[in-house]
Order: sequence, then structure tokens, then C-alpha cells
Amino acid sequence: MTESEISIKRKYKKLEDFDPQFFENIARRSNIFSCIQCGTCTASCESGRWTAIRTRQIVRKAALGDLSVLEDPDIWLCTTCYNCYERCPRDVRPTDVIIDLRNYASEIGNMSPNHTAVVGYLRSTGHAVPINDKIIRQREALGLDPIPPTLYKYRDEENSEIIPFHKLFRVVERGKEYKERKANSRKNLDGFEKLS
Repeated sequence: MTESEISIKRKYKKLEDFDPQFFENIARRSNIFSCIQCGTCTASCESGRWTAIRTRQIVRKAALGDLSVLEDPDIWLCTTCYNCYERCPRDVRPTDVIIDLRNYASEIGNMSPNHTAVVGYLRSTGHAVPINDKIIRQREALGLDPIPPTLYKYRDEENSEIIPFHKLFRVVERGKEYKERKANSRKNLDGFEKLS
């Protein structure tokens, strides 16, 4: 059994489970070290009324450099309404923390299925919501191009402004790799538990 699989099994965290350097950029942008854990962000959270998101806990894990926050599905529950940002008495910017965490999580392939689907639509059609035949007919009737200008339409142009989005489009593949790694580590962990 690998060290990472053993760390998954542990109920407590060790010093090596934390990486203070990893969140240096987040700390610089969002002022997380000023957080006093008052809970105003969690109390202000519109999404938190209907979901399990606890903004205060996410900010705390980020401030500690706890990498498990990148595996937390709650980072994808934020609606980016900025209530927490506006109400924080210490000028911490929790929404920015969550957006940065999402970026890091998507780089390792951990992305919510709904967000992955949106990226898939962007990649295949250039739109977050696919354009259906009815919209195409309406555009043609108005004398417009059937497909509006999109990321997809200009993807092959030299010096295109969408080149930075190619990294985003690889999210779908990274998500599949991530799911396979998690499934394999769970399978190995299950085998370890049976032997114990």
C-alpha cells in the first residue's frame, strides 16, 4: 500500500498533509490569513441555505494549506454571489479563494460533472449552452450567420486569443484520469482493509 493510500485511511492529519507554499498565490490575492473564523461568510452564503457548503471551513483549509480542500465537492457549490466577500468584517475574499481552488482542482482533474459538461459544450460548440436548430433558423431568418462568433469558430486562427482556453479544454481528459486514479486508490484501499 502506498503512503498516499495510507494517508487516505488515517482519520487525522499529519504535518506532511499540509503545504503552505501551495496556497501562497491564493493568500496574496484573498487576504485569507486575516480570517478570524467568525462564520459571517457561511451565514451569508445563499448556496449554503440549500447545500452542504460551509465557506468558513473551505477558507480555513486553504489558509492551513490543507490539500484535501481540492478534493472537496463543496468548492463547486458556490454560486459566486459575492455575499461573503461583501460582508466579511476582515476583508477576506472567500469567493476569490473558492475560484482559485476550483482552478487548482480542475488542473488535477477534480471538477464537478456539471462544470465538466459545460466545458465539453464549449469545446464542441463554442457555447456553454448548445445552440439548437430553432435558434439557427431564427438567426438565418434575421440575416445573421447561423453560428455566432464563438471560441470554437476561431480556434484555428493563428495568434488566436483563445489559445489560453486550450488548457481549459483539457479539463475533460484530466477529469477522466482523475476518476480512474480515485477508483484505483479506493480499490487498493478496500483490499488493504480486508487484509487488516
